[in-house]
Amino acid sequence: MPEEYPFYDERYKANVATIVEWIAEYAPNVHPVGRNGMHRYNNQDHSMYTAMLTAENIATGSEHDVWSVNVEEEYHEESSTSSGPPRSGEGTGRDAPVIARRHFGDRHPVNNPTDSP
Repeated sequence: MPEEYPFYDERYKANVATIVEWIAEYAPNVHPVGRNGMHRYNNQDHSMYTAMLTAENIATGSEHDVWSVNVEEEYHEESSTSSGPPRSGEGTGRDAPVIARRHFGDRHPVNNPTDSP
């Protein structure tokens, strides 16, 4: 779908796991990379790194796990406004900020996918 972007809700991790499993079983020649391809909250560096590892996997038969990029417990970047790690919901850390679907009204497209354009 044009201009679609992952919705990070309480189902996000399970949905991505389903996608990863399906691709591995039914489309092993498909190599999703980057933020939108992997539906991951990666920054530009992580997105490029997944692409580089995937290219190496294809070219040399390596078996780099691109799904392990950007899953470390520590924060990778420093904020320009603070000296410590970002507070919850700030920055581009390990996980995307999760928004529970209940915070949206019953008529919102995330709760009624058939109503969306």
